[in-house]
Order: sequence, then C-alpha cells, then structure tokens
Amino acid sequence: MILDDISRLALYHDLIPGAPAIQGAYLGDRSERAGCEVRKKSYETKEDARRRFEVHDATIDLMICRSGAEVIHITPQKDLVPAEPLPGGADGRKMDGAPCGSAVVLREGQFIAIFPGEAHMVGGWVNGAPGPLDKWVVKVPVAPVH
Repeated sequence: MILDDISRLALYHDLIPGAPAIQGAYLGDRSERAGCEVRKKSYETKEDARRRFEVHDATIDLMICRSGAEVIHITPQKDLVPAEPLPGGADGRKMDGAPCGSAVVLREGQFIAIFPGEAHMVGGWVNGAPGPLDKWVVKVPVAPVH
C-alpha cells in the first residue's frame, strides 16, 4: 500500500505501471488514463457494519480522492475469510471479517495504491460521521499473485 499526494504519483512509476500518465490525466482531467479502466465513484461513507473487505489478484486499485475523505482498512487477506467472487467476473473476491489491520484516511488530493493480496475495506466514516466522497478508482493491471 502506498498513500501519498497526487502530485507525487509519477515518482512511483516503477511500482505502478502508467503512473505518470494517470497523474497527468487526473491533473488535466483528460479522458485518456494510460489505457486503464477508470471508475468514477461518488457516495456517502458508511458505518463499519455496512462495509466489506475485497481483495484482487491481478490489479492494483489506485484510488484518487477528488473531494471528501474516507477511512480505508487494509490487512493481509490471510487474516480474513474468503467469500464470493466479485460480480461480473471482476478480478478478486469479497472477504469476510470485521475492520482490522491498518486504518488509513484518504483525503482530497491524495491517492492510495492497494496492491494484489492486500484486502481493503473502503468507505468508512471519518471522525465518526458520514460524509460525501468523490473519487476515481483506476484499475491498473499487473501480473497475478499466486
């Protein structure tokens, strides 16, 4: 996991394929994002009882916070119970378990890169209260973890 300011994303080009192009796309809000799938997400953060972990095998989840903030829990997948595959044949699966591991806060202007095998639970309340969040989730393909 890497948490940093979006202005520094290109520095991680050896770890995150296409990082400079993704940073340029974000800063310029261009539609081309280095050939990666980009999902624009806007939602209210949730209480812990309404959140679940997921993990991926062959994609980095690169989340870029455009506005708002959220708590993200990250833990090794071995600490959780495997559950159902992600819908539509997407890379990865849901994992069952209560919030555990490291809790980080993703804030406006920051990115977090969550690598294959790192289970993550997104959308948590910051300061014990719900709030709006607007972010990009860039799905960066990498070699599968075995």
